[in-house]
Amino acid sequence: MKTAQIVVQPGFADQRLDQFLAAATTLSRRRARLLIGEGKVQLNRRLTKVASRMVEAGDVVLVADDGVVSAADHEGTIQQTALIFEDRWLVAANKPAGTLSQSSEHSRPGELALNERLLIERAKLAGKRPFLRLVHRLDRIASGVLLFACHPNALKGLARAWQEGSVTRDYLALVSGESSIDTSVIDAPIARDRDHYWRFRTAPHGKLARTRVCKLHSYENGFSLVACRLLTGRTHQVRVHLSAIGHPLVGDGLYGGESHSDFRRPLLHAWSLELKHPVERGRVRITAPLPERLIDGLPEQVRERLSPERLSEMMKSDQAEGAG
Repeated sequence: MKTAQIVVQPGFADQRLDQFLAAATTLSRRRARLLIGEGKVQLNRRLTKVASRMVEAGDVVLVADDGVVSAADHEGTIQQTALIFEDRWLVAANKPAGTLSQSSEHSRPGELALNERLLIERAKLAGKRPFLRLVHRLDRIASGVLLFACHPNALKGLARAWQEGSVTRDYLALVSGESSIDTSVIDAPIARDRDHYWRFRTAPHGKLARTRVCKLHSYENGFSLVACRLLTGRTHQVRVHLSAIGHPLVGDGLYGGESHSDFRRPLLHAWSLELKHPVERGRVRITAPLPERLIDGLPEQVRERLSPERLSEMMKSDQAEGAG
């Protein structure tokens, strides 16, 4: 007898098991209840005879019946996530620009956020719903390193690292204007902009926010490539701080960046993340491949400086003066 494996996608979550099978397969709800009662249905590798059992995104349902469609028939094609680090405790993906880190009210109809996509991929491989927790977020416009915990024992150490500020996060950004700042620390509190639902601004009454900025190269077209290290972690921090010093991201209309026909979206890349491993305790550095669009046209001597090690040395300078 054929056994079908069906992974519950977000759009099917929070349904009864029999409802899910009727919605996601060619089975009628009556037939689904019958199969469940006969012990022909497993949920996350465990036999279940409870038709009212609620399913969650990432659950894996196995049905022993020749008339059930395969998982691929109702799930369609899911773009494979580019993993850049994985061990027993952590997994990191290279988030594409334009993809949400996690679902929100800004999700488009039928859109899968990266955490949902990765959950489904890992569920298919494991045959049951995996443990997966998003550790931090990136803006939709940003690409680069996005970190997840894939074991509950990693959560406490990760939370401690973020609370202590011991996580090092470096970004690369293409900004408007020929920056005259070689290395500087932007120290400017950030608050929500009352005039815009999803925009932030620097404000004396805002939350502490500090970003170290280092100019890497100025182009003939008036743009500059800069590296940014988060010394705090606020929503839109890099975008707000760069705009505050007169160098917004090219194409970032939300923060005053000029549009340009060569760049369909702002270029902001979370290049490197370094932290103490939450379980094994050694230092871990995770890097995401640099988008070719971001480094296209760079002189060779500048490209040679674009290594996490070289950039880390440049960013360690404590002599940078405050700005903003």
